[in-house]
Amino acid sequence: MRQLKFFVTLFVLLFSSLYPAAISSADESETATVEEIAPQARVIPPVMVNPLKAKTIKVKNGRVVVFRVENPEIWRGKVINSSIAKFVPGGPQSTYETNPSLTILKKGKTSVSLTDGKKTYLLKLTVS
Repeated sequence: MRQLKFFVTLFVLLFSSLYPAAISSADESETATVEEIAPQARVIPPVMVNPLKAKTIKVKNGRVVVFRVENPEIWRGKVINSSIAKFVPGGPQSTYETNPSLTILKKGKTSVSLTDGKKTYLLKLTVS
């Protein structure tokens, strides 16, 4: 029993030295209260758009628009007013593949042209 108490005390000491913010109290019975170290992160999902069907895109500033397309690496795009949004090409990255997307920069209205090499799609973008 004495050895168990020693190992529990050693564990608490090691844990508290590695994560001092996580231990709020430790009493003689070797129980510890763990506090939340960091607040929950809030993740906002992207706005998913099918450019074959959509004609307009309405999005709030700070969001990301992702185009749902097949063969993302062949798609090219251009934003008429590049101060409002930036086109990001899709394709293979190191271990994954991304779809083409728009990074929203500021509020305003503009047009976006997308092409798959065969057909060009024109979409109106409104950022509020």
